[in-house]
Amino acid sequence: PPSSSPSSPLWALPEELLLLICSYLDAQALGRLGQVCRRLRFLSSRDLLWRRIARGCLNSGFTQLGTDLAAGIPVKERVKVSQNWRHGRCRRETVLKWKCKQVAPFSSTLLMPWMELDGEYLYLSQAENIQAYRLCPDGTGLQRHPQAIFSGHQEDVCRFVLVNSHIVSGGGDGNIVLHKIRGSYSIKFSAHEQEVNCVDFQGGLIVSGSRDRTAKVWSLSVGRVGQCLHTVQTEDRVWSIAISPLL
Repeated sequence: PPSSSPSSPLWALPEELLLLICSYLDAQALGRLGQVCRRLRFLSSRDLLWRRIARGCLNSGFTQLGTDLAAGIPVKERVKVSQNWRHGRCRRETVLKWKCKQVAPFSSTLLMPWMELDGEYLYLSQAENIQAYRLCPDGTGLQRHPQAIFSGHQEDVCRFVLVNSHIVSGGGDGNIVLHKIRGSYSIKFSAHEQEVNCVDFQGGLIVSGSRDRTAKVWSLSVGRVGQCLHTVQTEDRVWSIAISPLL
């Protein structure tokens, strides 16, 4: 049988033909091919091969028209995460544990802590703070003590979002707080009459939704920081809000 060494006739083929051959493989076959040798692992990890598979996966970062909304993240990794979500594959272990209970203002409803993973840090809301925990180098969990703590709310953090090295959070006190992750820069302003259930941030704009039945758009441009640009009155509290990634 032909070997996978550089002297094999397989490697005499142009890369375009090798990619064409690999394009007939499904996700499982591509994954197995990548375990043969380093050169095949590099070839089988090309975004070009995984793009077709990714478009048929749940939440892999592609629109129905094929627009890539998550450029910069390897497509193979997106397919892997999508498949893990779809089939419920996970590793169950306790990485953090604390006794503090978060209770929504004016009710007995318990708030779920919000979390986001960014590179080697996990950002987690705990009461009125957001704490950044570093992942252990060996991948066994999180370091016990937070590397950074972001404060500013008088009541529990309801939701936060990480965008472009900034954290934008909405709290039970009706305020919105903007932190620069690496630095002491922060902005705080009163946004809603009741708790801010959801926030999003992009392109110098913040959008927020609240229990007070309004959704609002806020400016972050120089001289207009914290100024409300638009208010949408709704018939019920706003639980989720987002700025279109296509602007």
